[in-house]
Amino acid sequence: MQLASGGNTNAVEEAWMQIAESPGATPAKLCEYAPIVGTLAKAQNQTLAETLTSTLVEGVKERLNAEEVILVAGACLRAIGNSDELRAQVSELYRAHFGSRDGFEALLTEAGLPSGRPVRRALRTLDVCLSIEQGSFLAGRDEDEAAQVESVDVSDWTYTVKTDDGTEELGAVLLADRFRPADEGEFAVQKQFDAKGLAERMAKHPDTVVIALCRENGNTLDSDQLMDLLCPSVIAEDDFKKWWTKARAAVKKCPQIRLEGRSPYTITYDDAPISVEQTMLENFNRHRDPLDRYGIVTKYIQGCPGRGADVDKETILDCYGTFSKQAQALIDAKATSACVVSAMAAHLGEVGGADEPVALPRAAVIASEDLDAAAKHAGDAGLLERIVNAIEATRPESWKEDVIGLIPNFPQSYLDRAVERLTGAGVSFADLAPKIQQILKAPSDHFEAMLWLWNGPAKSELLEGTPLATVMTRILRALNEARVSDRISREQAKTMAQRARNVLSARKYERFNECVDTLDGGMALALKTQLTQADNLGPAARDAMLRKLQPILPVVESGPALPTWAMDDVLYATESGLAKKDAEIEHHVNVKIKENAKAIGEAAEKGDLSENSEYKFALEERDLLRGRLAQMNSERASARVLSTENIPTDHVGIGTRVVFKNVDTAECYEMTFIGPWEADIDKGIFNYRAPLAQEIMGRTVGDIVEFDHSGQSGTFKIIELHNALEDGTLETLQRS
Repeated sequence: MQLASGGNTNAVEEAWMQIAESPGATPAKLCEYAPIVGTLAKAQNQTLAETLTSTLVEGVKERLNAEEVILVAGACLRAIGNSDELRAQVSELYRAHFGSRDGFEALLTEAGLPSGRPVRRALRTLDVCLSIEQGSFLAGRDEDEAAQVESVDVSDWTYTVKTDDGTEELGAVLLADRFRPADEGEFAVQKQFDAKGLAERMAKHPDTVVIALCRENGNTLDSDQLMDLLCPSVIAEDDFKKWWTKARAAVKKCPQIRLEGRSPYTITYDDAPISVEQTMLENFNRHRDPLDRYGIVTKYIQGCPGRGADVDKETILDCYGTFSKQAQALIDAKATSACVVSAMAAHLGEVGGADEPVALPRAAVIASEDLDAAAKHAGDAGLLERIVNAIEATRPESWKEDVIGLIPNFPQSYLDRAVERLTGAGVSFADLAPKIQQILKAPSDHFEAMLWLWNGPAKSELLEGTPLATVMTRILRALNEARVSDRISREQAKTMAQRARNVLSARKYERFNECVDTLDGGMALALKTQLTQADNLGPAARDAMLRKLQPILPVVESGPALPTWAMDDVLYATESGLAKKDAEIEHHVNVKIKENAKAIGEAAEKGDLSENSEYKFALEERDLLRGRLAQMNSERASARVLSTENIPTDHVGIGTRVVFKNVDTAECYEMTFIGPWEADIDKGIFNYRAPLAQEIMGRTVGDIVEFDHSGQSGTFKIIELHNALEDGTLETLQRS
């Protein structure tokens, strides 16, 4: 790579020929050299890159089988990115091996390898479609989904696949974009198509489930992620701890699995076990992001005591050298991440025994123009302690004010330590109070600090005068903002929801129970409304908290049975209203969703998906359409047909036509109350769930009501009640 990027083409050719002629080079090893020709192409040496690729392909044909040759040639073509000559050569390799298959030429054309479709997408389409057939299983690339191929029409390469949502038809390109080939033992496949077998496997062979999930998630995950993958779709959250205890005992006996850390455990799968240090360094070198690298090294350090091994200081110093160089470059550039990366380097330097590791964080603080960035992104309490040490050492006159200013952006794990350090240095609670108010005023901006307030700061004086219910409602407000805000990414919103679930459910909802004990009926009802709307909190946590609220909710005076108009789990509608909703759902599924699927395909045709805003927008629209469909299906499932005989005329109810008389002008006015799918205010048809309607429900002839709505204002007396379905009023109004 260094030779290629340095422009030494003669040396590159010599080294490449040695690679091509090496009899011991495996297909996987040869693919690792593909970036070399990619580097040449980017350096304006595409002709040489094409020549070297052709030489390699011809050189390995004698000792590799056809599919292995295609693998190597495809890797080189992907690295180069585009080459008419290599497109043609690789197309011929596919044709020579697969050309006898029915419809192959049509598939080659559809994939677009010879005609100019983006290389990665074209090769992916060929590789997927040539490896599956009727009955094959598929797993989602980006979504947690699985499918099975029911039929393949090779005339136009249309696949009929069975998914959790039903049967779908997909073209070859879109199928390969969405799915990858999978075997019947993969977790996602078994969860969808063999739930009984998965349950038996979970019970009898839990280690195989852990291994499968590791392999399907980059060979590593932690026990919290494992819980998220399994609960509640496969196992109830309450049962996970017991299952994980059994699974952990089983995987400890597997030489290909490593368990490191504790709560959460880190689970790593190795096809061929090697030394822990070698594995760590290989993983370290595969990543470029400092946070990823730091996480890899710290997991190794934390796991050493559990393995009964000492930390290998030479290995740590190798990593420290990498970090210190990167940190110094960031300091020179005055990058916002300089403080964090310098603190990481300092930690590794301390563990490895480097000289003066504290120098880097101090230099970073001196150069920093944005300490808030360090507070927001450090995450780790140990890193923040090193940064604060550097602030105190380099800013002795102002360090307390600087650290006070960072409090809203500190993570939950460091806030108690920061407050303790400040108060120990003479800072009063009055000095900290404005920062507590800043957190409460903008909960979605300072979500970690909100969770800290909820858990209860070690210095309880900080929360004096702030009811626990206020903190709870601000957390729920932040979750709602995250769900709908354009400035909070979907991944951030997901993380916020997961953090909230963990904190709110801690110690069997102990803190929430304390909050409930302080509520009156009105506040409990308001909190219930917020919880009901907190879809991203998850059904298990949300329902658990709603159950705990139930005993203190206001009791309906008319008895235990709610009146029909007050039921929030049933939606009443006429037969025509149901037909209207069914038509809306059908249009949503067969028109809007299909148009979106077409838009995704057309956007994907335009090239690199990572930089394709139209593709990302279409995916976001897909998620909105799916969410809207789920909402409509939920409403439709709760619908009940409103029959003529169930409409009251002794009091205002659903389906009642009410005649009002203005007590001042004697002018009459009518309202008909019906379901939300048929409401038309201009025609005097009102949604019985609307606030105005709810105030009138249950009233009888002679009752006085006041309202200001739809051009009618004043005090009105109810003078007549009629059955709107029986007397034909509703049908007449709807036709008008």
